[in-house]
Amino acid sequence: MDNLSNYRSLYHKIHQLMEEHVVTEDDQLVFEAFEKNDIRHACQAIRATRDGEVEFQHLTLRFGSQNEQSVYQFDLSDTMSYCLDLYSLYLALRQTQFQLETFHPDLISNVVVPIRLEALLWEHGQVFIDHVMRFSAHAFAHLVPSLQMPMSMSRTGVIDKLIEDFKERAYAVWFEVTPKDKDYTLISYYKPHAVKLSGTLETKEDRTALLPLIRFFKRYHFPWIASRVGTQAELNQYRLLGASYYFGYFSDIPTSMSFKAFSDEDNEVW
Repeated sequence: MDNLSNYRSLYHKIHQLMEEHVVTEDDQLVFEAFEKNDIRHACQAIRATRDGEVEFQHLTLRFGSQNEQSVYQFDLSDTMSYCLDLYSLYLALRQTQFQLETFHPDLISNVVVPIRLEALLWEHGQVFIDHVMRFSAHAFAHLVPSLQMPMSMSRTGVIDKLIEDFKERAYAVWFEVTPKDKDYTLISYYKPHAVKLSGTLETKEDRTALLPLIRFFKRYHFPWIASRVGTQAELNQYRLLGASYYFGYFSDIPTSMSFKAFSDEDNEVW
């Protein structure tokens, strides 16, 4: 079994996995960007709707000269997407470790990391997350995994155990939903700490599509997060609908976060 007990070993494991799972031309493009350390996090504040105070930092993978491109917009194989999710988790841990070593405990920001559940159920993902939770417990305690999954997915013992472990070891566990999701059974069963809503209020049809989710949140008292809020008017509407938190370009421009990649000679412990 791989000894993934420090950031150097995690980085090189991700490099190995990405190199082994290049399938499409875009996989190769993304892998080359990874090797050049051109894939990094864009960090954006998540604020409370009641007073605008920053409560979390939301992290998403970007690359390009202005960090303008989402790595997931390309024609990627499933396994390359899983590798990127693990890399995003790795970067979030490094960012959190940097905070722990630099700032007063009261100034530490808990970071929200979107990640596909399938990436964590992948054989290599299971090994990766198991090592991370055991060997980087202090940093992991400041993470908020924001799980992306088909709401029609069937429950399994592996999923039960994973979410139970996350609730025990992470700062919180969020689920992500869109208006296209019609089955909320998994949310009702697993009871995440909050739900991140990916939707829009642009048209009447958009607003109507959100109503079943809003009713569900209110009925079961789930805190929820409005994403991609673009204007004060949208924020006011989300506030009236009951959103607990929000983020978007209206209030905060994402900031690029970069960490030096490890060379073969580097050796860093937690």
